[in-house]
Amino acid sequence: MLPHSTIEQLRYGRVSSQAYFFRTAIEKTPANTVSVTLLGLEGDEQAESFHGGVERAVLQFDYDYYAELQHTFPKSASLFVSGGYGENLVVAGMNEHNICIGDKIAVGTVVLEVAQPRQPCFKLNHRFNEPTISRYSQNNNKTGWFYRVLQAGQISVNDQIRVIERPYPQWTIANVQHYLYVETDNLAATTELAALPELGAEVKGVFQHRLETNEVEDWHSRLESLIKLEMRVVKIVEESATIKRFYLSRTDLGALPPFSAGAHITLKLPNGLKRSYSLCDSTVEGVYQIAVQQARDSQGGSQYMHQQLKVGDVLSVYEPTNFFEMARDKHHLFVAAGIGITPFLSMIDEAIAHQEQFELHYCVDNIDDYPFKHELSAYAANIHLYTSAQRLDLAQLLNTHQRGSHVYSCGSPAFVQLVRDNASHWHDNNVHFENFSPAEHADDNAFTAIVSQAGTEVEFSVSAKQSLLDAIRAHGLRLDSACETGTCGRCKVKYSGDVDHRDTVLSARERQTYMTPCVSRAKSGVLKLELA
Repeated sequence: MLPHSTIEQLRYGRVSSQAYFFRTAIEKTPANTVSVTLLGLEGDEQAESFHGGVERAVLQFDYDYYAELQHTFPKSASLFVSGGYGENLVVAGMNEHNICIGDKIAVGTVVLEVAQPRQPCFKLNHRFNEPTISRYSQNNNKTGWFYRVLQAGQISVNDQIRVIERPYPQWTIANVQHYLYVETDNLAATTELAALPELGAEVKGVFQHRLETNEVEDWHSRLESLIKLEMRVVKIVEESATIKRFYLSRTDLGALPPFSAGAHITLKLPNGLKRSYSLCDSTVEGVYQIAVQQARDSQGGSQYMHQQLKVGDVLSVYEPTNFFEMARDKHHLFVAAGIGITPFLSMIDEAIAHQEQFELHYCVDNIDDYPFKHELSAYAANIHLYTSAQRLDLAQLLNTHQRGSHVYSCGSPAFVQLVRDNASHWHDNNVHFENFSPAEHADDNAFTAIVSQAGTEVEFSVSAKQSLLDAIRAHGLRLDSACETGTCGRCKVKYSGDVDHRDTVLSARERQTYMTPCVSRAKSGVLKLELA
Protein backbone atom coordinates (compact mmCIF):
# COMPACT_ATOMS: atom_id res chain seq x y z
CA MET A 1 0.00 0.00 0.00
CA LEU A 2 1.26 3.47 -0.86
CA PRO A 3 1.74 5.90 2.06
CA HIS A 4 -1.13 8.05 3.26
CA SER A 5 -1.80 10.22 6.29
CA THR A 6 -3.65 13.33 7.49
CA ILE A 7 -2.71 17.01 7.48
CA GLU A 8 -2.02 17.90 11.13
CA GLN A 9 -1.11 21.54 10.44
CA LEU A 10 -0.66 23.96 7.54
CA ARG A 11 1.97 26.68 8.01
CA TYR A 12 3.13 29.78 6.12
CA GLY A 13 5.64 32.45 7.09
CA ARG A 14 6.82 35.99 6.43
CA VAL A 15 10.48 36.95 6.09
CA SER A 16 11.97 38.49 9.23
CA SER A 17 15.41 39.03 10.75
CA GLN A 18 14.18 39.95 14.22
CA ALA A 19 14.80 36.63 15.98
CA TYR A 20 17.85 35.19 14.24
CA PHE A 21 20.10 38.07 13.09
CA PHE A 22 19.66 36.95 9.49
CA ARG A 23 16.70 36.99 7.12
CA THR A 24 14.52 33.90 7.33
CA ALA A 25 10.90 32.79 7.08
CA ILE A 26 11.37 29.63 9.14
CA GLU A 27 8.94 30.88 11.80
CA LYS A 28 5.57 30.06 10.26
CA THR A 29 1.97 30.67 11.30
CA PRO A 30 -0.66 27.88 11.41
CA ALA A 31 -3.69 28.16 9.13
CA ASN A 32 -6.86 26.11 8.82
CA THR A 33 -7.17 26.40 5.03
CA VAL A 34 -4.67 27.69 2.46
CA SER A 35 -4.69 28.32 -1.25
CA VAL A 36 -1.79 26.72 -3.12
CA THR A 37 -0.36 28.12 -6.34
CA LEU A 38 2.46 26.82 -8.54
CA LEU A 39 4.88 28.70 -6.25
CA GLY A 40 3.52 27.31 -2.99
CA LEU A 41 1.20 28.38 -0.19
CA GLU A 42 -0.23 31.86 -0.58
CA GLY A 43 1.45 34.19 1.90
CA ASP A 44 4.50 31.97 2.35
CA GLU A 45 7.71 33.90 1.73
CA GLN A 46 11.37 32.96 1.27
CA ALA A 47 14.36 34.98 2.47
CA GLU A 48 16.32 34.21 -0.69
CA SER A 49 14.98 33.59 -4.19
CA PHE A 50 16.80 30.25 -4.40
CA HIS A 51 14.90 29.07 -1.31
CA GLY A 52 11.72 29.00 -3.38
CA GLY A 53 10.59 28.43 -6.94
CA VAL A 54 8.50 25.78 -8.65
CA GLU A 55 10.75 22.89 -7.51
CA ARG A 56 10.82 24.07 -3.89
CA ALA A 57 7.20 25.18 -3.70
CA VAL A 58 6.03 23.19 -0.65
CA LEU A 59 8.06 21.64 2.19
CA GLN A 60 6.96 18.59 4.18
CA PHE A 61 8.61 17.10 7.30
CA ASP A 62 7.67 14.05 9.35
CA TYR A 63 6.05 15.14 12.62
CA ASP A 64 7.08 11.84 14.26
CA TYR A 65 10.73 12.91 14.23
CA TYR A 66 10.24 15.63 16.82
CA ALA A 67 9.98 13.25 19.79
CA GLU A 68 13.26 11.59 18.78
CA LEU A 69 14.97 14.96 18.31
CA GLN A 70 13.81 16.09 21.76
CA HIS A 71 15.49 13.01 23.24
CA THR A 72 18.68 13.40 21.19
CA PHE A 73 19.07 17.13 21.91
CA PRO A 74 17.54 17.60 25.38
CA LYS A 75 18.88 21.15 25.84
CA SER A 76 16.75 22.28 22.90
CA ALA A 77 13.81 19.95 23.51
CA SER A 78 11.32 22.82 23.81
CA LEU A 79 12.16 23.96 20.27
CA PHE A 80 11.48 20.64 18.56
CA VAL A 81 7.77 21.14 17.97
CA SER A 82 5.42 21.24 14.99
CA GLY A 83 6.76 23.60 12.36
CA GLY A 84 10.23 23.70 13.88
CA TYR A 85 11.90 22.79 10.61
CA GLY A 86 9.96 25.46 8.75
CA GLU A 87 7.74 22.93 7.03
CA ASN A 88 4.50 23.91 5.30
CA LEU A 89 2.83 20.53 5.77
CA VAL A 90 2.91 18.96 9.23
CA VAL A 91 2.18 15.28 8.66
CA ALA A 92 2.99 12.13 10.64
CA GLY A 93 4.10 8.81 9.16
CA MET A 94 5.34 10.01 5.77
CA ASN A 95 9.13 10.25 5.73
CA GLU A 96 12.33 10.01 3.69
CA HIS A 97 12.20 6.20 3.73
CA ASN A 98 8.69 5.77 2.29
CA ILE A 99 8.43 8.79 -0.03
CA CYS A 100 10.09 8.66 -3.46
CA ILE A 101 11.21 11.12 -6.11
CA GLY A 102 8.40 11.57 -8.63
CA ASP A 103 5.63 10.47 -6.25
CA LYS A 104 2.36 12.20 -7.10
CA ILE A 105 0.47 13.29 -4.00
CA ALA A 106 -3.23 14.16 -3.70
CA VAL A 107 -4.26 16.45 -0.84
CA GLY A 108 -7.42 18.57 -0.77
CA THR A 109 -7.91 19.78 -4.34
CA VAL A 110 -4.15 19.99 -4.92
CA VAL A 111 -1.83 17.57 -6.71
CA LEU A 112 1.85 17.66 -5.75
CA GLU A 113 4.95 15.89 -7.07
CA VAL A 114 8.05 15.06 -5.01
CA ALA A 115 10.95 17.02 -6.54
CA GLN A 116 13.98 16.74 -4.27
CA PRO A 117 15.31 16.34 -0.72
CA ARG A 118 15.75 19.42 1.36
CA GLN A 119 19.46 20.22 1.82
CA PRO A 120 19.64 21.61 5.37
CA CYS A 121 21.76 24.68 6.03
CA PHE A 122 23.40 26.30 9.04
CA LYS A 123 20.26 28.32 9.84
CA LEU A 124 18.79 25.22 11.48
CA ASN A 125 21.71 25.33 13.94
CA HIS A 126 20.52 28.77 15.03
CA ARG A 127 16.86 27.82 14.97
CA PHE A 128 17.46 25.04 17.51
CA ASN A 129 20.50 26.50 19.29
CA GLU A 130 22.41 23.32 18.43
CA PRO A 131 25.59 23.74 16.35
CA THR A 132 25.40 20.25 14.82
CA ILE A 133 21.68 19.87 14.04
CA SER A 134 22.02 20.60 10.31
CA ARG A 135 24.68 17.93 9.88
CA TYR A 136 22.73 15.52 12.12
CA SER A 137 19.61 16.03 10.00
CA GLN A 138 21.53 15.39 6.79
CA ASN A 139 23.38 12.33 8.12
CA ASN A 140 20.22 10.76 9.53
CA ASN A 141 17.76 11.44 6.68
CA LYS A 142 15.66 13.82 8.74
CA THR A 143 15.50 16.75 6.37
CA GLY A 144 12.09 16.86 4.77
CA TRP A 145 11.52 17.21 1.03
CA PHE A 146 10.18 19.66 -1.51
CA TYR A 147 7.20 19.35 -3.84
CA ARG A 148 6.41 21.01 -7.13
CA VAL A 149 2.71 21.85 -7.59
CA LEU A 150 1.07 20.08 -10.55
CA GLN A 151 -2.47 21.28 -9.80
CA ALA A 152 -3.26 24.40 -7.80
CA GLY A 153 -6.14 24.44 -5.33
CA GLN A 154 -6.85 24.43 -1.61
CA ILE A 155 -5.73 22.35 1.36
CA SER A 156 -7.33 22.24 4.80
CA VAL A 157 -6.30 20.81 8.16
CA ASN A 158 -7.50 17.17 8.54
CA ASP A 159 -7.47 16.62 4.76
CA GLN A 160 -6.24 13.21 3.69
CA ILE A 161 -2.82 13.21 1.99
CA ARG A 162 -1.89 10.16 -0.08
CA VAL A 163 0.48 8.93 -2.75
CA ILE A 164 -1.53 8.23 -5.92
CA GLU A 165 1.29 7.37 -8.34
CA ARG A 166 4.86 6.07 -7.87
CA PRO A 167 7.07 5.93 -10.98
CA TYR A 168 10.41 5.37 -9.16
CA PRO A 169 9.95 3.10 -6.13
CA GLN A 170 13.73 2.56 -5.99
CA TRP A 171 14.45 6.25 -5.44
CA THR A 172 13.24 7.01 -1.94
CA ILE A 173 14.39 10.35 -0.56
CA ALA A 174 16.76 8.48 1.77
CA ASN A 175 18.26 6.50 -1.10
CA VAL A 176 18.92 9.66 -3.10
CA GLN A 177 20.54 11.19 -0.01
CA HIS A 178 22.77 8.12 0.36
CA TYR A 179 24.34 8.75 -3.05
CA LEU A 180 24.28 12.51 -2.54
CA TYR A 181 26.26 12.45 0.72
CA VAL A 182 27.66 8.96 1.44
CA GLU A 183 28.41 6.74 -1.55
CA THR A 184 29.44 9.67 -3.71
CA ASP A 185 31.67 7.60 -6.02
CA ASN A 186 28.97 5.20 -7.27
CA LEU A 187 29.08 5.84 -11.02
CA ALA A 188 25.96 3.84 -11.88
CA ALA A 189 23.77 5.65 -9.32
CA THR A 190 25.27 9.03 -10.22
CA THR A 191 24.57 8.46 -13.90
CA GLU A 192 20.96 7.41 -13.29
CA LEU A 193 20.21 10.31 -10.93
CA ALA A 194 21.83 12.83 -13.27
CA ALA A 195 19.23 11.85 -15.88
CA LEU A 196 16.17 11.29 -13.64
CA PRO A 197 13.49 13.55 -15.19
CA GLU A 198 11.50 14.29 -12.03
CA LEU A 199 14.50 15.01 -9.81
CA GLY A 200 14.78 18.74 -9.07
CA ALA A 201 17.41 20.66 -11.02
CA GLU A 202 19.30 21.70 -7.88
CA VAL A 203 20.07 18.13 -6.79
CA LYS A 204 20.20 16.70 -10.30
CA GLY A 205 22.82 19.33 -11.08
CA VAL A 206 25.04 17.98 -8.30
CA PHE A 207 25.11 14.54 -9.92
CA GLN A 208 25.64 16.03 -13.37
CA HIS A 209 28.57 18.09 -12.08
CA ARG A 210 30.18 14.97 -10.62
CA LEU A 211 29.97 13.21 -13.97
CA GLU A 212 31.51 16.18 -15.75
CA THR A 213 34.32 16.96 -13.30
CA ASN A 214 34.83 13.82 -11.18
CA GLU A 215 34.72 16.16 -8.17
CA VAL A 216 32.72 15.83 -4.94
CA GLU A 217 31.24 18.85 -3.19
CA ASP A 218 32.31 20.27 0.18
CA TRP A 219 29.09 20.71 2.19
CA HIS A 220 30.79 22.23 5.23
CA SER A 221 29.97 25.88 4.57
CA ARG A 222 26.29 25.09 3.97
CA LEU A 223 26.00 23.07 7.17
CA GLU A 224 28.15 25.01 9.58
CA SER A 225 28.75 28.55 8.33
CA LEU A 226 28.92 31.22 10.98
CA ILE A 227 27.18 34.55 10.58
CA LYS A 228 29.64 37.35 9.84
CA LEU A 229 28.88 40.75 11.34
CA GLU A 230 30.32 44.14 10.44
CA MET A 231 31.37 45.70 13.75
CA ARG A 232 32.95 49.00 14.77
CA VAL A 233 35.42 49.57 17.60
CA VAL A 234 33.57 52.03 19.85
CA LYS A 235 35.88 52.08 22.87
CA ILE A 236 39.34 50.89 23.93
CA VAL A 237 40.41 50.63 27.58
CA GLU A 238 43.91 49.83 28.84
CA GLU A 239 43.44 47.19 31.54
CA SER A 240 47.20 46.92 32.14
CA ALA A 241 50.50 47.66 30.43
CA THR A 242 50.00 44.66 28.15
CA ILE A 243 46.20 44.16 28.03
CA LYS A 244 43.59 46.23 26.22
CA ARG A 245 39.83 45.78 26.32
CA PHE A 246 38.00 46.44 23.04
CA TYR A 247 34.29 47.31 22.83
CA LEU A 248 32.60 46.37 19.54
CA SER A 249 29.11 47.17 18.25
CA ARG A 250 27.33 46.48 14.96
CA THR A 251 27.70 49.20 12.35
CA ASP A 252 23.97 48.92 11.57
CA LEU A 253 23.16 49.16 15.32
CA GLY A 254 21.24 45.89 15.08
CA ALA A 255 20.87 43.38 17.89
CA LEU A 256 23.81 41.08 18.55
CA PRO A 257 23.56 37.27 18.57
CA PRO A 258 23.37 36.14 22.20
CA PHE A 259 26.09 34.04 23.78
CA SER A 260 26.67 31.96 26.88
CA ALA A 261 29.58 32.33 29.29
CA GLY A 262 32.81 30.90 27.92
CA ALA A 263 32.04 31.85 24.31
CA HIS A 264 34.46 33.54 21.95
CA ILE A 265 34.26 35.54 18.74
CA THR A 266 36.60 35.37 15.77
CA LEU A 267 37.86 38.61 14.22
CA LYS A 268 39.04 38.92 10.64
CA LEU A 269 41.72 41.57 10.85
CA PRO A 270 42.59 43.96 8.00
CA ASN A 271 46.05 42.35 7.82
CA GLY A 272 44.36 39.10 6.74
CA LEU A 273 44.71 37.22 10.03
CA LYS A 274 41.84 35.58 11.91
CA ARG A 275 42.03 35.58 15.70
CA SER A 276 39.62 34.31 18.35
CA TYR A 277 39.09 36.05 21.69
CA SER A 278 36.89 35.22 24.68
CA LEU A 279 33.90 37.45 25.36
CA CYS A 280 34.45 38.91 28.81
CA ASP A 281 31.15 40.59 29.69
CA SER A 282 27.65 39.28 29.13
CA THR A 283 25.75 42.03 30.95
CA VAL A 284 26.00 44.95 28.48
CA GLU A 285 23.54 44.85 25.58
CA GLY A 286 24.58 45.88 22.10
CA VAL A 287 28.31 45.51 22.74
CA TYR A 288 30.80 42.67 22.60
CA GLN A 289 33.82 43.06 24.86
CA ILE A 290 37.13 41.27 24.37
CA ALA A 291 40.46 41.65 26.16
CA VAL A 292 43.69 41.15 24.24
CA GLN A 293 47.15 40.72 25.68
CA GLN A 294 50.05 41.68 23.44
CA ALA A 295 52.17 38.57 23.10
CA ARG A 296 55.94 38.94 22.99
CA ASP A 297 56.08 36.50 20.07
CA SER A 298 53.01 37.91 18.27
CA GLN A 299 52.69 36.86 14.63
CA GLY A 300 50.56 39.90 13.88
CA GLY A 301 47.30 39.31 15.77
CA SER A 302 47.74 40.89 19.20
CA GLN A 303 50.41 43.19 17.78
CA TYR A 304 47.92 44.60 15.26
CA MET A 305 45.20 44.93 17.91
CA HIS A 306 47.50 46.87 20.24
CA GLN A 307 49.47 49.01 17.81
CA GLN A 308 47.14 49.73 14.89
CA LEU A 309 43.48 49.17 15.80
CA LYS A 310 41.74 52.36 16.90
CA VAL A 311 38.28 53.63 17.81
CA GLY A 312 36.12 53.90 14.69
CA ASP A 313 37.81 51.07 12.82
CA VAL A 314 35.48 48.47 11.29
CA LEU A 315 36.12 44.71 11.48
CA SER A 316 34.45 41.56 10.20
CA VAL A 317 33.45 39.50 13.23
CA TYR A 318 32.09 35.96 13.24
CA GLU A 319 29.25 35.27 15.64
CA PRO A 320 30.00 33.73 19.06
CA THR A 321 30.79 30.04 19.39
CA ASN A 322 31.37 28.17 22.63
CA PHE A 323 33.66 25.20 23.30
CA PHE A 324 33.98 26.07 27.00
CA GLU A 325 30.42 26.09 28.33
CA MET A 326 29.50 26.03 32.00
CA ALA A 327 27.61 23.12 33.47
CA ARG A 328 24.49 23.90 35.45
CA ASP A 329 25.42 22.62 38.90
CA LYS A 330 25.95 23.68 42.51
CA HIS A 331 29.59 24.72 42.66
CA HIS A 332 32.23 25.98 40.20
CA LEU A 333 36.01 26.21 40.69
CA PHE A 334 37.55 28.65 38.21
CA VAL A 335 41.35 28.36 37.90
CA ALA A 336 43.06 30.99 35.74
CA ALA A 337 46.49 32.39 34.97
CA GLY A 338 47.21 35.73 33.29
CA ILE A 339 44.97 36.55 30.33
CA GLY A 340 43.22 33.21 30.91
CA ILE A 341 40.95 35.15 33.27
CA THR A 342 38.83 36.55 30.41
CA PRO A 343 36.22 33.77 29.97
CA PHE A 344 35.70 33.65 33.74
CA LEU A 345 34.51 37.25 33.85
CA SER A 346 31.29 36.23 32.09
CA MET A 347 31.18 32.88 33.91
CA ILE A 348 31.05 34.70 37.24
CA ASP A 349 28.07 36.71 35.98
CA GLU A 350 26.36 33.52 34.83
CA ALA A 351 26.98 31.69 38.12
CA ILE A 352 25.48 34.61 40.04
CA ALA A 353 22.50 34.77 37.68
CA HIS A 354 21.78 31.08 38.34
CA GLN A 355 22.46 31.41 42.10
CA GLU A 356 25.33 28.92 41.88
CA GLN A 357 28.41 29.02 44.13
CA PHE A 358 31.82 29.81 42.65
CA GLU A 359 35.45 30.34 43.60
CA LEU A 360 38.08 32.01 41.43
CA HIS A 361 41.70 30.97 41.92
CA TYR A 362 43.77 33.45 39.94
CA CYS A 363 47.55 33.40 39.39
CA VAL A 364 48.91 36.92 38.82
CA ASP A 365 52.28 38.70 38.66
CA ASN A 366 51.46 41.36 41.22
CA ILE A 367 48.84 40.93 43.92
CA ASP A 368 48.42 44.71 44.19
CA ASP A 369 48.08 45.43 40.47
CA TYR A 370 46.57 42.81 38.18
CA PRO A 371 44.20 42.78 35.18
CA PHE A 372 40.53 43.45 35.94
CA LYS A 373 41.28 44.17 39.62
CA HIS A 374 38.50 46.76 39.92
CA GLU A 375 35.96 44.43 38.29
CA LEU A 376 36.92 41.43 40.41
CA SER A 377 36.99 43.38 43.68
CA ALA A 378 33.18 43.17 43.78
CA TYR A 379 33.56 39.44 44.45
CA ALA A 380 36.41 39.67 46.96
CA ALA A 381 34.96 36.95 49.18
CA ASN A 382 35.12 34.47 46.28
CA ILE A 383 38.52 35.48 44.86
CA HIS A 384 41.83 33.84 45.81
CA LEU A 385 45.03 35.37 44.39
CA TYR A 386 48.42 33.72 43.97
CA THR A 387 51.88 34.94 42.95
CA SER A 388 55.34 33.42 42.58
CA ALA A 389 55.84 34.20 46.27
CA GLN A 390 52.54 32.60 47.30
CA ARG A 391 51.95 29.73 44.90
CA LEU A 392 48.71 27.96 44.15
CA ASP A 393 48.72 24.41 45.53
CA LEU A 394 46.64 22.62 42.91
CA ALA A 395 47.04 19.22 44.55
CA GLN A 396 45.46 20.52 47.74
CA LEU A 397 42.78 22.54 45.94
CA LEU A 398 41.65 19.61 43.80
CA ASN A 399 42.29 16.82 46.28
CA THR A 400 38.61 16.24 47.02
CA HIS A 401 35.93 16.06 44.36
CA GLN A 402 32.60 17.00 45.89
CA ARG A 403 29.38 15.97 44.18
CA GLY A 404 28.03 18.86 42.11
CA SER A 405 31.43 20.56 41.73
CA HIS A 406 33.13 21.41 38.44
CA VAL A 407 36.63 22.72 37.79
CA TYR A 408 37.44 25.01 34.85
CA SER A 409 40.91 26.07 33.74
CA CYS A 410 42.10 28.50 31.10
CA GLY A 411 45.54 29.77 30.20
CA SER A 412 48.68 28.47 28.56
CA PRO A 413 48.74 24.79 27.52
CA ALA A 414 51.28 24.04 30.28
CA PHE A 415 49.08 25.65 32.95
CA VAL A 416 45.93 23.93 31.74
CA GLN A 417 47.71 20.57 31.65
CA LEU A 418 48.87 21.10 35.24
CA VAL A 419 45.28 21.63 36.35
CA ARG A 420 44.11 18.58 34.39
CA ASP A 421 46.84 16.41 35.90
CA ASN A 422 45.84 17.40 39.42
CA ALA A 423 42.17 16.76 38.61
CA SER A 424 42.83 13.37 37.01
CA HIS A 425 40.78 11.64 39.71
CA TRP A 426 37.75 13.83 38.94
CA HIS A 427 35.11 12.59 36.53
CA ASP A 428 35.81 13.74 32.96
CA ASN A 429 32.39 15.43 32.77
CA ASN A 430 33.36 17.71 35.67
CA VAL A 431 36.68 18.96 34.28
CA HIS A 432 36.50 21.75 31.70
CA PHE A 433 39.39 23.55 30.04
CA GLU A 434 40.38 25.88 27.24
CA ASN A 435 43.84 26.48 25.83
CA PHE A 436 44.66 29.94 24.52
CA SER A 437 47.30 28.50 22.19
CA PRO A 438 48.57 25.09 21.06
CA ALA A 439 51.21 23.47 23.23
CA GLU A 440 54.78 23.89 22.02
CA HIS A 441 56.94 20.79 21.49
CA ALA A 442 60.68 21.33 21.19
CA ASP A 443 61.20 17.84 19.78
CA ASP A 444 58.88 18.21 16.77
CA ASN A 445 60.30 16.81 13.53
CA ALA A 446 59.64 17.64 9.90
CA PHE A 447 57.59 15.10 7.97
CA THR A 448 55.98 14.49 4.60
CA ALA A 449 52.23 14.82 4.01
CA ILE A 450 50.24 13.57 1.03
CA VAL A 451 46.85 15.27 0.89
CA SER A 452 43.98 14.48 -1.48
CA GLN A 453 41.06 16.84 -2.11
CA ALA A 454 38.51 16.92 -4.93
CA GLY A 455 40.43 14.42 -7.05
CA THR A 456 43.76 16.23 -6.63
CA GLU A 457 46.71 14.84 -4.66
CA VAL A 458 49.44 17.11 -3.29
CA GLU A 459 52.67 16.01 -1.59
CA PHE A 460 54.67 18.44 0.55
CA SER A 461 56.97 18.74 3.55
CA VAL A 462 55.84 20.09 6.92
CA SER A 463 58.63 21.78 8.86
CA ALA A 464 59.25 21.22 12.57
CA LYS A 465 57.99 24.74 13.36
CA GLN A 466 54.91 24.57 11.12
CA SER A 467 51.49 23.15 11.96
CA LEU A 468 50.04 20.66 9.52
CA LEU A 469 47.00 22.94 9.11
CA ASP A 470 49.19 25.88 8.08
CA ALA A 471 51.09 23.68 5.63
CA ILE A 472 47.84 22.43 4.08
CA ARG A 473 46.64 25.98 3.49
CA ALA A 474 50.04 27.12 2.23
CA HIS A 475 49.66 24.63 -0.62
CA GLY A 476 46.29 26.01 -1.73
CA LEU A 477 44.08 23.36 -0.13
CA ARG A 478 40.84 24.23 1.70
CA LEU A 479 40.27 23.21 5.30
CA ASP A 480 38.00 25.03 7.72
CA SER A 481 38.94 25.48 11.37
CA ALA A 482 37.83 27.38 14.45
CA CYS A 483 39.78 27.09 17.70
CA GLU A 484 43.14 25.94 16.22
CA THR A 485 44.05 24.58 19.66
CA GLY A 486 42.67 21.05 19.25
CA THR A 487 39.55 21.84 21.25
CA CYS A 488 36.63 21.97 18.81
CA GLY A 489 37.26 19.28 16.17
CA ARG A 490 36.10 21.41 13.24
CA CYS A 491 39.27 20.71 11.22
CA LYS A 492 39.27 16.93 11.74
CA VAL A 493 40.21 14.87 8.69
CA LYS A 494 40.61 11.21 7.79
CA TYR A 495 44.18 9.96 7.79
CA SER A 496 46.45 6.96 7.37
CA GLY A 497 49.85 6.82 9.04
CA ASP A 498 51.43 7.16 12.48
CA VAL A 499 49.92 10.20 14.26
CA ASP A 500 50.85 12.04 17.44
CA HIS A 501 47.36 13.04 18.59
CA ARG A 502 47.47 16.27 20.61
CA ASP A 503 43.82 17.31 20.53
CA THR A 504 41.45 17.27 23.47
CA VAL A 505 38.25 16.59 21.56
CA LEU A 506 38.45 13.26 19.69
CA SER A 507 37.60 9.99 21.42
CA ALA A 508 39.99 7.04 21.31
CA ARG A 509 37.75 5.42 18.71
CA GLU A 510 37.61 8.56 16.56
CA ARG A 511 41.40 8.82 16.66
CA GLN A 512 41.62 5.53 14.79
CA THR A 513 40.14 7.31 11.76
CA TYR A 514 40.48 11.06 12.30
CA MET A 515 43.07 13.60 13.40
CA THR A 516 43.06 17.37 14.00
CA PRO A 517 45.81 18.96 11.86
CA CYS A 518 45.72 22.22 13.81
CA VAL A 519 47.75 20.56 16.60
CA SER A 520 48.42 16.92 15.70
CA ARG A 521 51.15 15.73 13.35
CA ALA A 522 53.04 12.67 12.16
CA LYS A 523 55.13 10.70 14.62
CA SER A 524 57.14 9.20 11.80
CA GLY A 525 57.02 8.36 8.12
CA VAL A 526 54.54 9.73 5.62
CA LEU A 527 51.09 10.96 6.63
CA LYS A 528 48.20 10.68 4.16
CA LEU A 529 45.08 12.82 4.54
CA GLU A 530 41.68 12.93 2.83
CA LEU A 531 40.04 16.36 2.75
CA ALA A 532 36.34 16.73 1.95
